[in-house]
Amino acid sequence: MKTPKLSNLLKVAATAIGIISVTGQAASAFDLKGGTSLSLSLECLNDSVGLVTGAHAVDANGWQYAFDSNTDGMNGNYWVGSAPGQRNPYDLSGLAIKETATSVIIAINANMPLTGQAEAGVTGGQVGYGDLFLNMSGKNFLPAMQSGDLFGIRFASANASGVQQLGLYSGVQAKTVTEIKDGYTVQTYGGLTGGNNSYEGQVAKGGGTVGYGDLTSNYFTNNGQNKTFNLNEIASGTYLTGISFLSQGAITQELLATGYNAGKFGGSQTIAFKFDKAAVAVPEPGTLGGLALIGMTLAASKLRKQNAQSQQA
Repeated sequence: MKTPKLSNLLKVAATAIGIISVTGQAASAFDLKGGTSLSLSLECLNDSVGLVTGAHAVDANGWQYAFDSNTDGMNGNYWVGSAPGQRNPYDLSGLAIKETATSVIIAINANMPLTGQAEAGVTGGQVGYGDLFLNMSGKNFLPAMQSGDLFGIRFASANASGVQQLGLYSGVQAKTVTEIKDGYTVQTYGGLTGGNNSYEGQVAKGGGTVGYGDLTSNYFTNNGQNKTFNLNEIASGTYLTGISFLSQGAITQELLATGYNAGKFGGSQTIAFKFDKAAVAVPEPGTLGGLALIGMTLAASKLRKQNAQSQQA
């Protein structure tokens, strides 16, 4: 009687694992966990906002909202808040999120158009939105990035992101673009919380109130370990799936049909998009071990049948 070779056993096991993965029987869709952090900063770092799932009650339509201060957008032309008859384009108002069985929908409310704000002398000729980051690890931003647990969404084609396609990315490494977007850098203004000449210090001097939505400055500054953490765009990552826009400035009927409350925020621009969860199947914790066990069992069964058939022959 022939004994199954280990190499053959492993080959069949790998095939079985591949079949199970492709059929999706051992994979789960992209589901947001409670405590997931969403964060967004403008390219110049003049304002940042965050949302933490579970920090607020989900409304009757399934939406969660996080509110940012309306007097913390800084700029030399607009100072803090808005000049009479003007809206400060460097002021974020808030974030909102809704998860359904099939998709994740995200809405951003601000005064900046999706195409950015024209600024002479900066790279690209405009300052825009940074990329949106999703962190389901329960860690602060930097540890999540270092462990490969950070996701990112490039939604604004006018920004200086390190990835080309609009869409969702995994395994994201982040970068700062403040130095090329006339922003609050370590070298010029002390970073996000770098001292009296920092962004926060300037806002306070102008009579504004600093806010970060559901998050704090520590989340953006490596939990207070240093004052140089200004990462606001994707440097690299693995492309997972695209996004579909529901709104690119003015609120649309398509967005309202999701149950979005158009009266929650005061910004003039509402940018909303969604991605399909089914396109982002990921293994559950422990799934790979389970797949291996199932694969080995199937492989052993197959080889036993082959040996029995060969003996009968």
